[in-house]
Amino acid sequence: MPPQTITLRTCLRLTNYTAWSVFAGSMATAWYYRPLDDQSSQNDTPQATAVTPQASLEYYQTRRSEEIFCSSEPSPWSREHVPVLLEWSRRISIGLTTLAIRLFMNTYGSYSIHDDKHYRHFLEVVLGDRRSQGLVTVSNHRSLFDDPGVVSCLLPLHVAVVPKYNRWGICSQEYCFNQALPGIVKGYIGAGQVLPICRGAGVDQKLLFDFARHLATGEWVHIFPEGGVWQWDELGGRRQYPPGAVSSIDFSGNNGETSAAQVIKSATSQQRALPLSSKGKLKWGVAKLIAHSPITPEVIPFAHHGMEKLLPQDEKTGKTKLRKNMLWSCLPQWLGGEEGLRVSVKFGATITFDDLINEHERQHGELWKYKNDDASYLEWGSSVEEHLLYNKITRRIEARLDELTKELCKGE
Repeated sequence: MPPQTITLRTCLRLTNYTAWSVFAGSMATAWYYRPLDDQSSQNDTPQATAVTPQASLEYYQTRRSEEIFCSSEPSPWSREHVPVLLEWSRRISIGLTTLAIRLFMNTYGSYSIHDDKHYRHFLEVVLGDRRSQGLVTVSNHRSLFDDPGVVSCLLPLHVAVVPKYNRWGICSQEYCFNQALPGIVKGYIGAGQVLPICRGAGVDQKLLFDFARHLATGEWVHIFPEGGVWQWDELGGRRQYPPGAVSSIDFSGNNGETSAAQVIKSATSQQRALPLSSKGKLKWGVAKLIAHSPITPEVIPFAHHGMEKLLPQDEKTGKTKLRKNMLWSCLPQWLGGEEGLRVSVKFGATITFDDLINEHERQHGELWKYKNDDASYLEWGSSVEEHLLYNKITRRIEARLDELTKELCKGE
């Protein structure tokens, strides 16, 4: 019997089957290792965050074991131990999302980055060998589409689709990881290197610790420290509300503290007249990541402008919605179309905090440092003195980011 020959059609068919098998297996793995929201830290009341670290760990482990088709442990925190199919799911999620965003941003409008020494330094840090020193980027938040809309366009395309060069981000769990979403969708989002965060659960929540574990291994993490969308020509954030202007459900719940200075509500025109919060404009989570990192990370700010045209914010309610003439604006202007997006990004100089950290340690002793393990979470709670340090760190970020935002918006 003569040997059978493998035809080109057979090779193509086998390649097609293999590709679809890898895709299906990768997405199933992403689903299996999907991040979960933390319902124990929901902020229905200011006391909802009074959960001990040990209880929170046990809750999270039990929660994963009770979910259908869910790993008992989250995805490995180190890239060296990531399963092959999970790595492929990250490549698929990040690659498809980045390509789609680039196509959208370059057909619906224009996208530009100020190519100066600060941007070139950012690229050197991201593409270089950071070893154990992580990178933190902070920016203003002008729409719900900023990540991936803006963040996916920061790097050259050939590296933007590679997971190891990409940022780790956080998304409010009521948007990206709520119970109504299918597990496969949460898996796809998680494979895109996005983790849930519970807005209002304070700086001691476990979800912030999970985010910190990636920074501890030298990864790039990105944060929108305003804690909400603000489309003003300056940095938004907390305001000091008069007594009775907020309800208990609005409180951020940092260690059960209930103060109108802690609240971040949707941006409205009426808030412009309110005084700034005594806590500062920005949320303190980013400061905690910086202060307790094993090696103080490099912190680089950038501001962006233009995404508000895609999802404009109602000045009365503070809510955002898709622009009404979006389809019409896809047409070229010479055919009568409306102006599309014109997004611009500007990076700032690295922000350092060694003086603040050294001053704190001289007065109160050495700061504890988190590591990439569960045991570190048992020490994740913050003292009153550490809160003062967080405030100082966040204030410095606020000053630099506010200046950068005003400078960019003024030139647009």
